Amino acid sequence: MTARTGLSIPRVVARDELWAERYRALADRVRARARQAAPVLAGFSACVDHVRRMDPDRIAALAAQVPVVGPAGEIAAEVMERLRHGRGGEIALPWPGGTDWVGTLLGAPDRVQLGGTGPQAAWALAVLGAPSVVPLADRSAQQLAVLHPDVTLCTADGTASAGRLAGAGRLGGADRLGDAERLAGADASGGPGADAPVARPGAAKQPHSVLEFAAGTPAPGLPGGLPRSSRIILRFVDDGIERDEWFAARSGELARTAAAGLLSGMNGLPEDGTGTADRAWLADVVRAWRDGGLPLLHLELAEFASVRALRAGCEEYAPLADSVGMSLSELAALAGPSARTAPVAAAAQFASAYHLDRVCVHADGWVLAVHRGDPTEQRTALMTGSLLAAARAARGAPAADLEPPPAADYTEDRPADGPLGEGLRADCVPAPHLSHPTATIGLGDTFVGGLLLARSLHSGSARTRIRKDPDDHA
Repeated sequence: MTARTGLSIPRVVARDELWAERYRALADRVRARARQAAPVLAGFSACVDHVRRMDPDRIAALAAQVPVVGPAGEIAAEVMERLRHGRGGEIALPWPGGTDWVGTLLGAPDRVQLGGTGPQAAWALAVLGAPSVVPLADRSAQQLAVLHPDVTLCTADGTASAGRLAGAGRLGGADRLGDAERLAGADASGGPGADAPVARPGAAKQPHSVLEFAAGTPAPGLPGGLPRSSRIILRFVDDGIERDEWFAARSGELARTAAAGLLSGMNGLPEDGTGTADRAWLADVVRAWRDGGLPLLHLELAEFASVRALRAGCEEYAPLADSVGMSLSELAALAGPSARTAPVAAAAQFASAYHLDRVCVHADGWVLAVHRGDPTEQRTALMTGSLLAAARAARGAPAADLEPPPAADYTEDRPADGPLGEGLRADCVPAPHLSHPTATIGLGDTFVGGLLLARSLHSGSARTRIRKDPDDHA
């Protein structure tokens, strides 16, 4: 028939294939341009994660702790409850012996890696060759060892790569020691340098214990196994923020060439409102960013110790931001359970309450922006974040190979696009979703890295503010 009429029959493209083609085309553009991106300033938390893959024996050992009176039983009960409902997130419980308890119960970690939203976002950018600067007060060998070597840190004299600082610390020998300590924040005598990052009081930071779960893994009381792949972070101390004085001193200068700043890690501050020095320091850094003309400040929420603390964090930090990001679980914690079925309305209410230009919500199968900007730009940003997160989910770590996973599916069951009134509109795209990812850790942080990378790459907008000053909203 085709030969007789001279017409070709259009090929029918399945929904998943269509979205996969769009993501492949975007992957090519991102890889080609990443090295030309403007820097992202990515703060303000950092830690070392001890990751344990939870097999049936480890899950059973944890379940056996549920009847124990005290913090061990509390932690075990909360973890098992979350597993039954397919919930991940973070559990924070002050307990100096918590890290040792996890090690005794579950054995040595399967891997040791970087933690903290800002550093993980920077890691996702670094593997693509895109620049970032991370505030880091903790210059211990353990912390430097897990940073990507191409992430930039501030020093007394300017900036240096994390790899250079870590390498200087490994050189050894009396003739090398002075340079290593100068780079890491100490003079040759071993005392703190005159303008070194604030030293941490008492013992070094505890590593965070991360329990990673795969869907279908056998578990007590769940005949079909675990319902969802996820991870649960156990945090037994308030880490505070990375109060890096060298970074603070250069904040205005850095902001003049950066495309975006990331404000995260606020859940590491004391819930009772103390830590006034850290809070004042952070406000000064944000002010320096604004004075330096930083075009975009994005606040990424996290799981706080309580809903009250999460709301207090929003009250304190959302007014500083242009854009706020959160998981669907965090949106539901703020707005109530109805947010799970009506996320657009809940995100729009949040955007209006804090005069934001954008609220981003990420779920397993889709990502949403309620915003005041250009729809094409926002959809591209959402897809860039999803692209980087999918690469990490498939490969277990941030990757330069951004080819969408062949096993990914692309949901049609997602919030609708369209105008919302009051200058807001919604745009939502499916994310390449894997039901059995290689890893679940850091996917939200990696999404944020991609979201801000898109801002850095957007033609003609790297130095254009997308929001008025807060006073202009009155």
